Amino acid sequence: MGVKLRKETVERFVNANGYEIVEKQGITAASDVSGLSRPTVYAILEKYPKQPKRIIPQYVKDFDTTEGAKQFLSKNRNRIKTWKKCYSLGLKCYLLLGRKDSLNWTIDDYRKLWMYEKFTDTVTQRTSDTTVFGLRLWMKTMGKHDLLQQEEFVTRGLKRPKSRKSWCLEDEHLIELIKATKHHYLLLIAEIGVKSGGRISSILGVRPLDCNFEKDLIMMYEPKIKDYRPRFLDQGCMGRVKRYIEDYQIAPDKPLFPSYSTVRKTLKAVAVDANISQLASMRGTTHIFKHTFVTQGAFHDLSMESISEQTGTNPNTLRDFYVGVKEKKLRHELLGETLDVSPYHKWVETFESLWSQQYSSIPVQKKIKAEQQPKPTDPSGKPRVINWIAIKRLTENPNTPTPLRNYWLAKLKTEGKN
Repeated sequence: MGVKLRKETVERFVNANGYEIVEKQGITAASDVSGLSRPTVYAILEKYPKQPKRIIPQYVKDFDTTEGAKQFLSKNRNRIKTWKKCYSLGLKCYLLLGRKDSLNWTIDDYRKLWMYEKFTDTVTQRTSDTTVFGLRLWMKTMGKHDLLQQEEFVTRGLKRPKSRKSWCLEDEHLIELIKATKHHYLLLIAEIGVKSGGRISSILGVRPLDCNFEKDLIMMYEPKIKDYRPRFLDQGCMGRVKRYIEDYQIAPDKPLFPSYSTVRKTLKAVAVDANISQLASMRGTTHIFKHTFVTQGAFHDLSMESISEQTGTNPNTLRDFYVGVKEKKLRHELLGETLDVSPYHKWVETFESLWSQQYSSIPVQKKIKAEQQPKPTDPSGKPRVINWIAIKRLTENPNTPTPLRNYWLAKLKTEGKN
């Protein structure tokens, strides 16, 4: 557009809440508020579609200079682990209350914050426990100890219900998850997690040299206990792990699987395709595999000692947080209804053909080698042209690092540009 943007111009636009005004009222309104021309606003939005993070808005600077913020930092920076989140909450409250110093917040202000809909938990329909903790910390720091005793500002009953024990994959969910998985790595992670109860951090650290195919076990490192734990898996699973190593030519000392962020993102997409709403709504969290192993293992008569050995978790912790209640078992014991429970190894066998069939149906997705990759292009789409005159000057410069000089000398010789 021909408009040159200076750093001061972008800061001026940001400090005037330009992005928010553009979204709600349009470019003309943002131009009037910031005092910048419409072409300049267009240029800023074209170059920075989202607000640049490195530019600190003026309202943040104003908040940092308030006496309440200074007092909060001096008392909590080195004492509370979550002080950054609480400080960020204070900034939101500062803006919500019309940039009012936290030292001057009244009981009516705190009531307004307590009832703010964006601070409300979707499950309990009340102020979320993290927000309550942060607001009460601001009260203590500002000396409002008398308000902490009032019923409307207490913490009791504000926490989310403990529903983790019911959080596992039932048989029908597991079947749909397997069918919807289109990546070998995620299929194996799910299988190893369901069959061994390993945490995702342990599974992602597995290397080929940790796999013992003769004894059907994988040595997994558990960060919580800081030790390796043997995970015993059936021959079908170990066979697929071996095939995976061969298909993708993984070096003995390299991890089998990609990063956690990649796995979590892929798992969420699979959960959406498989219509597992609980898993999809929790951002594809991988900890469900451990819960599934513990709950299904306990239901299929796997002893708590074996589950504890396999997962590396204390039996009491397993009973308190991981073992979900099976309705069929309760109805059998309380109402006398028939219950046909197969042993754990028999339950695992019922899914063997599905694991194997799904792995075979997924094509091997090998990475393109460097020499096969297309040559880089510039923004116009044309092949990038190397300035050999500049390269020759670079190699002749005595200050050029030796490795860089040798690299380009070899390039010059290969391309015949000497």
